[in-house]
Amino acid sequence: MLKLYKNALKITNDNIILATPLILFMWILSLYLGFSKLTVNSLPLLLLSGVTVLFMMGAFFGGWFYMVKKTIKLSKQVFILDSDRAKATFNLIKTMPAGVGKYFLSFLGMILLSAVIVSVAGVGIFQLGINIIGPLGLDANQLKDVLSSASDMKAFLDSLSFEQLIKLNNWNMLFLTASSLFAFLFMLWAPEIVYHTRNPFMALVNSLKKIFIKFWKSVQLFIFISVLNFVLAFINTFSMVNIIFYFIMLVIYFYFIVYVVVLIFSYYDKEFE
Repeated sequence: MLKLYKNALKITNDNIILATPLILFMWILSLYLGFSKLTVNSLPLLLLSGVTVLFMMGAFFGGWFYMVKKTIKLSKQVFILDSDRAKATFNLIKTMPAGVGKYFLSFLGMILLSAVIVSVAGVGIFQLGINIIGPLGLDANQLKDVLSSASDMKAFLDSLSFEQLIKLNNWNMLFLTASSLFAFLFMLWAPEIVYHTRNPFMALVNSLKKIFIKFWKSVQLFIFISVLNFVLAFINTFSMVNIIFYFIMLVIYFYFIVYVVVLIFSYYDKEFE
């Protein structure tokens, strides 16, 4: 597995152009969401805005993930001249329109299907928490603080009793465990779509089979990614004190996302292709 991690790092460094579409998409998406927040004032406009975001995500995922697949394929080629490799690397950006055309509907279906699965499972998890942990028992003022975007989290936590703090911690652990489980089970979904089947439902079924076929390797990969994410999240808590440090952490996070996607696709390519 160590060789896989190092190889994915090399592919990411050699093909850092992969970060360009990601940064542009996040920038455009943030602009659109900011614009929608100011202009959407009715249910039809809200629905239109939501559908637009879904279409944007489906198009981006289709193009970008296909570009990642082509990048991994390119990494296996031998180039005599550095200029030839540089040209081939730059040409990767041209593969995105083909990926959008091939996989737009597949990833749109993947987004909708995952939303349904998580929503249904979320209801079950909530009921499980109610039965095992119990409700927090918030009063009207505490509930108002939770719902208010301007609420002081420290003041809210200080207002809780010791028993409520224990319950809140247990609820956090429950949702963290559930979200980690979903992230693990969905880990190979996108590569399965790009490599084998465009049907999002069949891709999910096949990817789950492959997760358990190579279960311990999949667990090792997921733990490695989770540890990296935890370390970055911990460091990021100190980034708010300095705008330069915050910008550096933002760049690192974009690099981290690219590396993780390349790593997962490399793992899939190595184990199942």
